[in-house]
Order: sequence, then C-alpha cells, then structure tokens
Amino acid sequence: MSTSLYPPTRPRSLAELLDASLKIFRVSLLKCLPFATLAILAGQLTTFYDVARGHLPDALSMNDPIWVTLYLVGAVLAVILWMATLLRQSLVASGRAASRTDLLDVLKNAPAITVISLLSGAAVAALILPPLTLVEPYRSVGLAVMLVPAIYLFVALSFSLPARMLAHKGILQSLAYSMTLIRGNWWRAAAMYVIGLSIITVFYLLAAVMAAMVMPQSGHIMALERAVTTTAILAVGAIGLTFYTAITLTVFGDLEARKAIQPH
Repeated sequence: MSTSLYPPTRPRSLAELLDASLKIFRVSLLKCLPFATLAILAGQLTTFYDVARGHLPDALSMNDPIWVTLYLVGAVLAVILWMATLLRQSLVASGRAASRTDLLDVLKNAPAITVISLLSGAAVAALILPPLTLVEPYRSVGLAVMLVPAIYLFVALSFSLPARMLAHKGILQSLAYSMTLIRGNWWRAAAMYVIGLSIITVFYLLAAVMAAMVMPQSGHIMALERAVTTTAILAVGAIGLTFYTAITLTVFGDLEARKAIQPH
C-alpha cells in the first residue's frame, strides 16, 4: 500500500469518511474475511443447534441450558473475532503486515473485551428493560421515551472496544474514552452507522434476490435451496461485517483526530 489509510492525518467530512471506509474495505477484505466469517458462524451456534435437533427457536429455548450456553459462548466468540477483524484491518490500512499473531493479541485481551461488552450491554439494557416490566399502555410509552437515550448511549459506547484494541485503554478507561470521543460528534458517528447499515441491507436484499433467481422452482429440492440461501446469507454477512468494521475503524480514527486538535 503506497499510502496509509489509517490513522487519518486530519478530520474528514462524511463523504471523505465513506470514501476512506470503502478503500479500507477493498484493500482488507480478503485478509479479514476469515475472521469475519468465523465471527458470523460463532453468532449462529444456537441456529446450528436448533437445526441439529429439528426444533425452531422459541421462548422455551431459554430454559434449555445447552441453548443458553451456546448463545453466550457464541456471542463472546463473535465479539472476540470481530475485534480480530478490526485489529487486522487496522494493520492492513496502516500499511503494516498482518500476521497470525493478530488473533493471539486479541485472545490476550479476551477477558477485557468480554467485560467491556458486558458493561456496555448492561448500560443500554438498564434503560430498555425497566419499561418492559410495565403494563400497557405504559410499556409502549416507556419504551418510546427510553429508546432515545438508549440509542444515544449505544452509539456513545460503540467505540469502547476499539479504544481497548487500538488505543490500549483499560476497561473503564475504554468506556470513558469512547464517551469522550463521541462528545460533540454523536450525529457524525450515527450518520456513518446508518449509511453503513443501509448499504449492508442492500447487499442482503440483492443476495436474497439472486439466490431466489438461480434456484429452480421445484418442491423436491427444498434442502438444497435452504443450503444455498444459508450460504449466501453467511457470505454476505461476513462481507457486511468487514465493511461495518471498516466504518468503525474510519470513524474511530476521525474522532481521535478531532480530539487531538481540540484545545485542552
């Protein structure tokens, strides 16, 4: 790579952020796809379990200790592998060589990654769960009211894990650092997330349409159709995760650049 795409040398506009995200995505896709694919598969452990036992997921699944264990393990593994994707992407974007030690570096931080994820999730859940204990119509009103601060907090804490992996902050420092970066820049980060999720959604819709078009219209190959559709969804999911990671990396670098020029 002739020029470094990360970290940025100056703050960027939204258009420049999107352009930088696309460039990072393009140059890092093949090297990051293995980690992203494993992250998507890890998040589907409960789905594989449900398929193996021929049972559709429902409210009773929460009473199955195996299902709950697979859900928790899958969630933790998915986040760890996402951080491996982020770390490798940052190395590629900065022009440094990626190696097999990327995953080892992430595994060393696995306990901190898990704790930060739990704390972030608990903070958002603390705003969403209380209204669920109410009866209607207070439940709907309460959710509508608390959804706004919950979304704000979700975005504000979304850079806690990058702060740990890229800025080498402590657990509580990572949470505080993310909140500091987002101060005055919340709409910028939220806009990039919305743009990224919109693009990923289009990818999913196109994959679904293409899978439907290439599959013969026959009732005797339902298993094959499901296999092709599932494969296409997983592939698009891995590609989409890599693109989402590129957006996270780009916005994180931009927020750090903005913080660096702010008067202390």
